[in-house]
Amino acid sequence: MSGQSTVRGVILDESGKPFAGANLLLNSSKRTVSSTEGKFVFNDVRARKFEIKVSAIGFEDISVQGTTDTLTQALSIILTPSVQELEGVTINGNAQEELKRVESISKLQVDKKFLLESKGASLMQSLNAIPGVNSMDIGTGISKPMIRGMGYYRVVVAQNGIRQEGQQWSSHHGLSIDQQAVGHVEIIKGPASLEFGSGAIGGVINVLPERVPSTDGLTGELSMVTKSNTQWFGGSAELSFRKRDFYSHIDITYNSFGDFQIPETESFLLPVPVSASEASHEVVLGDQVYNTAGEEKAISLTTGIVKPWGRSSLILNYYATKVGFFDWQGIQNDSIRIIHDQSRRDLQLPYQEVNNYTIQHITSRYFNNDELEIGIGYQFNDSKEYSYLTDRTGNREEDLNHYTNKGNLNLGLFLHTISTNVVYSFNQSEKHSFKFGLNTQFQIHTNDGYNHILPNYNRYAGGIFLTHKYTIADQWILNSGARIDFTYLNIEETLNPDVEFGDPVFNPALEETYPGSAYSIGVNFLPSRTTIIKVNIGKSFRVPSVYELAAYGLHRHGGRFEKGNIENEPEQAWEFDLGIEQKWSDFSIGLSPFINYFTNYLYLNPSSELRPVGQVFEYRQSRASLLGGEITANYLYRKKLNLSVNAEYVYAVNLDLKSALPFTPPLNLRTELSYLFNDLKPLQQNKLGIELLTVASQNNTVPNELSTSGYNSINLLGRTEILFGSQRINLMLKVRNLLNASYYNHISFYRRMWIPEPGRDIQLYISVPIK
Repeated sequence: MSGQSTVRGVILDESGKPFAGANLLLNSSKRTVSSTEGKFVFNDVRARKFEIKVSAIGFEDISVQGTTDTLTQALSIILTPSVQELEGVTINGNAQEELKRVESISKLQVDKKFLLESKGASLMQSLNAIPGVNSMDIGTGISKPMIRGMGYYRVVVAQNGIRQEGQQWSSHHGLSIDQQAVGHVEIIKGPASLEFGSGAIGGVINVLPERVPSTDGLTGELSMVTKSNTQWFGGSAELSFRKRDFYSHIDITYNSFGDFQIPETESFLLPVPVSASEASHEVVLGDQVYNTAGEEKAISLTTGIVKPWGRSSLILNYYATKVGFFDWQGIQNDSIRIIHDQSRRDLQLPYQEVNNYTIQHITSRYFNNDELEIGIGYQFNDSKEYSYLTDRTGNREEDLNHYTNKGNLNLGLFLHTISTNVVYSFNQSEKHSFKFGLNTQFQIHTNDGYNHILPNYNRYAGGIFLTHKYTIADQWILNSGARIDFTYLNIEETLNPDVEFGDPVFNPALEETYPGSAYSIGVNFLPSRTTIIKVNIGKSFRVPSVYELAAYGLHRHGGRFEKGNIENEPEQAWEFDLGIEQKWSDFSIGLSPFINYFTNYLYLNPSSELRPVGQVFEYRQSRASLLGGEITANYLYRKKLNLSVNAEYVYAVNLDLKSALPFTPPLNLRTELSYLFNDLKPLQQNKLGIELLTVASQNNTVPNELSTSGYNSINLLGRTEILFGSQRINLMLKVRNLLNASYYNHISFYRRMWIPEPGRDIQLYISVPIK
């Protein structure tokens, strides 16, 4: 066959019925959508070799490859993740592999199966098993992300591509996301400022919802979880409905947990900083970390339509937590011990309540080969902290009475965020594809409470970007892009109500506009289907957060007094990433080194100033560098025995002071061996695995940052599926910290108080699919 050809076919679901609304992309240039009969056609195909990428909500992405001169019939493509063979055509269901091949940055997708087997107490604890991704924990119910040694405002967390905003400055504010309602997660390791703007200088965690039901009718799942260490008990219910083009999905979650337990010792001693004028002293803690109990509630509703012209959805989320903080000031009081010993679920002061509300509307519209996506979101984050209130000078008696009557409200932080994303993807030819985007965000922040830490402010940010993918040849792909941004900040002045204690002005007023720019270029070399070599070089930026500019107050649960500096400037960073991956039939290995150079890195520095409430920490800037990488290896023996080894390392240095940067995770190695057993009725999908986590000591620290020793921890996993007629019941048993080892996580919140990680934890997960 020569000249121009036609490629036609039909898209079918797993039951063999025609599927309407599947997206098809031919040779990265021509785009179409399957009709109501599931049919598609590409006319005027000039290339002999062709590749069709098929994506459909509710199914795995697949890639269809073939040649027009051997194609003797219409294609029949079944939307299943299995590998099938047609005459002259190969269908490969691994969309993750295709993502690695065409993207120059380190981008990966995590599916529902991975999230289930690695499930922890929070979404970030579940993602902690991914090389280069770490979880900063406070107890068992709160976690924050860290990617390649960078966290807080350097990592963007998004839902459906729209930035999720909360109190990112705080190490004791977690993500307001119900992991039970997460379908899959897209993770970008390294700079992603081109599409996500300021704050994505370290990476992105983009949380995506459950897939659209593939068939008409009702489906769902009931699940339950219990954990021994915290007496955790919870469950969730999922229900999906589809009727032709209309679908709806709802998730409801509730979890309750008690104080977490640590390995028991004869004389575990906890150094407690009482005040700046007193030396730290030791208190016997025992095997229970008091007042770390809590609960989690969430409900998510998604409803939408799927049409040949595109799709549209409305997403509503409500997420709430109430979590206690270890009372290091009251631990010396025997009555406090008696109260918590009577009930591990008892919650006293201090504690935190967070209520998060999110509304999103996302629409995608196809125009021949192009696609327009519009996303609009509103989020309200209501965060309150309750603690012991004291009037040191006697000048605030009225305020003290007022906030004591409000439940001892220490801090009230209220953040409203409106976000818009507009992205247009278009293909000029088979070799060139472009993406143009516009992002805006408007925030209003107000506060309440007896103490101060963050002022009232308004913030507006907007930016435009353009990316270009150029397929030079079958083996070479060039990715490039640029972005320009500006951010407007209006911070209100905050006066000290008690001038006899502290500075007269907590923070001055500030009205400032910050411009920013980012650009990158990357090259992918694909010498074969089993080899990937890619290089990416880019420049990113990050506007300083309001906390880094105007913070003033006691970070009570960390025992630090923290101050911002309105003179701080936006961060500028240069990044270099290299990715190498080689696959054989049963073995694969990958290497991902990186280097980040900051001309003005923002960090929290312990100063020599002491106050009655603690040591003062100030935000400063200096030149800095972070370098390191990840190594992954995987071996599969006879499709039954799987051995995987992952290692990650980050070296962070303050180039001006020639010293370390604080809160840097140490070298760690994760080794997992698993075996998939043959099905034995009624038991199917039987799997048994053991994981060894080896973490090196971290002595590369700043002054007043404690070093930590290395450790080993062993985890077990067992999974099976029980058949009762047509009903399936999924069981998973996990044992975390099997040997009850006592160790410290260097980036954990409680580590600086010498509180070790939780001891042995036996976890049982049960889920029942409903159809």
